Amino acid sequence: MKLKNTLILLALAGALVAFIMFYEQKQLSTQEEEERAGQVVQLDRDKVDTITIKNTETKIELRKDAKGGWRLEEPVKDRADTTAVAQLLTAAESLRYDAMIGEGSKGAEKDQLKEFGLTNSEIKVRFAGTEKPVELLFGKDAAVEGKVYVKRADSNSAYVIKKELKDQISKKTDEFRDRKLSDLSTTQVKRVIIKAAAGEMEFEKKDQHWLITKPLKARGDDAKIGDLISQATTARIESFVADSSQLAAYGLQDPRGSVSMFVEGSEQPTVLQIGGKPTDEKDKEKTYAKLSTRDAVVLVPKSVETLLETKPNDVRDKNLLRLEKDIVDRITIEGAGKEKIVLARSGESWVRKVGDKDEPINTSAATRLLDEMSNQQVTAFVADVGTDLATYGLDQPSVKVTFSSYASENTAETKAGEKPIAALHFGKTENGTTYAKLEEEPFIVSVPESAVALAMSDPLQWQALDIYKHKPEEITALEIIREGAPAVALERAPDQTWKLAKGDGAVNQINVQSLVNTLSTLHAVRWFGAAVPDHGFEKPAVVVSFKTGASGGGKLTIGGTSPEELAFALAEGRNGTFGISRPDVTAFQLPIIDKPAVTTPAAAPGTPAGSVPPASTDPVPVPAPAVPSPSAQ
Repeated sequence: MKLKNTLILLALAGALVAFIMFYEQKQLSTQEEEERAGQVVQLDRDKVDTITIKNTETKIELRKDAKGGWRLEEPVKDRADTTAVAQLLTAAESLRYDAMIGEGSKGAEKDQLKEFGLTNSEIKVRFAGTEKPVELLFGKDAAVEGKVYVKRADSNSAYVIKKELKDQISKKTDEFRDRKLSDLSTTQVKRVIIKAAAGEMEFEKKDQHWLITKPLKARGDDAKIGDLISQATTARIESFVADSSQLAAYGLQDPRGSVSMFVEGSEQPTVLQIGGKPTDEKDKEKTYAKLSTRDAVVLVPKSVETLLETKPNDVRDKNLLRLEKDIVDRITIEGAGKEKIVLARSGESWVRKVGDKDEPINTSAATRLLDEMSNQQVTAFVADVGTDLATYGLDQPSVKVTFSSYASENTAETKAGEKPIAALHFGKTENGTTYAKLEEEPFIVSVPESAVALAMSDPLQWQALDIYKHKPEEITALEIIREGAPAVALERAPDQTWKLAKGDGAVNQINVQSLVNTLSTLHAVRWFGAAVPDHGFEKPAVVVSFKTGASGGGKLTIGGTSPEELAFALAEGRNGTFGISRPDVTAFQLPIIDKPAVTTPAAAPGTPAGSVPPASTDPVPVPAPAVPSPSAQ
């Protein structure tokens, strides 16, 4: 019995707690009571799905659709202006009164309600939804400026409020219509057809990129086609003119052109028809149009007409090729009559594949080739059909560049080997531009001549830029020959200073060390290729021979100056000519022997007064070429 009584008491306590919690939930907090004080209505906008407005001109009904948007149902069926509806709901939610006439169930006197214009109100708004509808009746303006009388339909109390809500529901129907022409977004559209007097164009989106499919098949410019679609969908309606029963009067029975927009999964397009031009002077910068999803002829900005003037070349992709750089790990360069060059990615660097060996190369040049080709713009679309390749030198390209992805192992998805992504052919060069063609496309285009220069077809031009890699202290002997001057031979003394190998003289230790530092880690700015007479090596400006250890060493020859003012140079044991920068050339031409202090001896008979004999036999430095210091490729 004790256990039974305990259980009954526990059950009663639980019920009491539940009742208290339920009761407290139903009570308004002090803050909520303060917020509701002075409110005319309590309204939850999320539960409102229908708004009915009756004003002196018409009846307007707004209804929420399944997606949470708003539509006009009366007096026309159309998409509603979401902002206008939101403003209306905000004004109703926050509606507060300045004064209340008549409290309790009796409310105001009938004569008072009649005096306030609330007996036969012509302006009403009703908010309906899942809860009890809220209807407000508006009367005359109050004596205080900017105030108006209002009452709820379920009460006889009258309120004095601001005119804001009355002004909003007194708007004309068109002020509740959405002035954005279409509710389509650019990303929703997957296919577009433009019909105009000049012909028909069609675009289709595949793998996040736009393609032109008519009147020719070509890559489209994603940004420009996106802008074109945006221009059609986001155009602002200047005014609503008529319903669709009067199309002929506005040149829309047989429109000048149209833009059809398809969304994924729908065979029925949204069609924008562009009609005639207004005759009124005030509307000369507008044009008539109609969207298939809206039952209205509208005036839109004249700029919408430019959609019909679009030509295929206006929206073609001007990138020479589409390339995902991250998946490219092979670049093959084939110059006419030259050895094939295969460049391969190796971690963060690039190497040249020579048989089974990987030779280090100028990685920055490979990276630059990939970057520049990925961003290269065509200067002109020359021909849409590649039937006359010989005219453009593309029947036998001067250079072919293939970008590939390489799979090193067989997998379920792919086999080992190169998978070409894109192959570029370069032809003749005329007037600073070179003709080019993608192997997988029929079109012939032109590109700047400089683009072809990046695809170096001489293997020598791809060599690594480091010429020597020594520690300065490893160089033990030097011989420096400058044009028009005798050779100077130096050797390192036991104390690591430098001395003349023959003869006497004060060696400029700082200048020699500068030369040694430059020589030991010499880098090329770029490689030119095989040595030719124009490089000036028959009469070199400077020749530096050096020894390292017992049998090592090398020889550097500096010749003339390149058109871009780099100094031509040769390194013994390395094939080809490379360019070195002005600071490096200067280091090889600094004075080696310090000049002794000058004393003025007695002038010999017949010697002109003021003449001074030579102070040093050190070779006169050859002026360094005016060479900028470009960054290494």
